[in-house]
Amino acid sequence: MFPILFRHGNFILASWHVFFVIGAFAGWYGMQKLRSAVLPAYSAGQIDRLFVVLYISGYFGARIFSIFFEDGIHSISEFFAGLLTFGSMTLYGGIIAVALVLSFYTFHKHLSLTRLGALFTGPGLVAVGLGRIGCFLNGDDYGAPVHDQLHPQYWAVRFPSLEDSIYRYPVQLWESCFCIALGCLLVFATQHWSRQKLFFADCGVVGYTVARFFLEYFRGDERGEFLGTGFSTSQGVSLVLLVIWVGFRLYESFGKRSGDSGQASSELAP
Repeated sequence: MFPILFRHGNFILASWHVFFVIGAFAGWYGMQKLRSAVLPAYSAGQIDRLFVVLYISGYFGARIFSIFFEDGIHSISEFFAGLLTFGSMTLYGGIIAVALVLSFYTFHKHLSLTRLGALFTGPGLVAVGLGRIGCFLNGDDYGAPVHDQLHPQYWAVRFPSLEDSIYRYPVQLWESCFCIALGCLLVFATQHWSRQKLFFADCGVVGYTVARFFLEYFRGDERGEFLGTGFSTSQGVSLVLLVIWVGFRLYESFGKRSGDSGQASSELAP
């Protein structure tokens, strides 16, 4: 693969860093495209500021999750040293951090979390899909070995960084294609049928968490175990996020019906 896109002396430009940034700015572009359909009273500058906060929280959330669950820290000094250096990142750590920041933001601004999710879900999926291309080029998050190593399917891949010459499932590219396709579809649909934006947000959250849950069965790297359930850590997080989202949707659908019109007007307030 191509873990390093550019090298000059001691300067190294890693593939996954590049695609992380590309994915983030694709997400920003999608949020701006959806602004008039989801939060028409918000200016482009307000979306820019929200994006910066989400970008920073997503990066550090992904890094912190990786430090705790992959690096195995032993002291506070090791934690901060790892936090301030480039290293592995865990996607769900970034998603959890972004969700927490969005929750605080919506509470502070008196917005609906699920409605703001409609602004972020489609663009966020595109960002995840582009980021997974960086994982593929870097040889991270690789798939399990295919069953027939002597006559592998044409799409099977080998990662030189693993030094095992084993053909594997290209799970990074599967996730990438799924996320980019679904994300672009949701952005387009939300733009043209904005009254259904909550339904499209539901499709994004449910679609990704379910797809991620089943893709985990094709992962070949160490996945960990979620609370002794037999599920991987990512499968457990997928289920938790899905339950939380469904809970919010049920609460807003059945618990706030009478205040829907007032809520809609408050969502337009900066």
